[in-house]
Amino acid sequence: MSMHESGNGHDEWKAAIEKAQQILEEGRKEMAKATQMAKEKGQEAWEAARAKSREAWEEVRASGLNTIDDVRDKSEELWEDAEKMVKKHPARAIGLTLLVGVVIGALLTRDRD
Repeated sequence: MSMHESGNGHDEWKAAIEKAQQILEEGRKEMAKATQMAKEKGQEAWEAARAKSREAWEEVRASGLNTIDDVRDKSEELWEDAEKMVKKHPARAIGLTLLVGVVIGALLTRDRD
C-alpha cells in the first residue's frame, strides 16, 4: 500500500504543478491583454493631450494675432491723427518738432558733461 500512496502523491503533485502552470499561463495572457489595453488607452490619451495642446496653441496664436492687429490698427490711427494735425496746423507741428529736438539735444549734451 505504501507504493500506491507514493504513486498517488506523485500524481497529485504532478496535477498541482500542471494546474499552477495553467494558472500562470492564464495570468500571462491576462497581463498581455491588460498591457495591450493600457498601450491603446495610453495612445488615445497621448493623442487627446496632443490635440488639446494644439487647440490651446491655436487659441493663443489667434489671440496674439488679434492683439497684433489691434496694436497695428491703433498705431495706424495715431499716425493718421498725426498726419491730420500736421496738415491742419503745420506751424505747430514744426514748432513741436523743434522743441522736441532742443530737449533731446540738451539731454544728450548734458550726459557728456
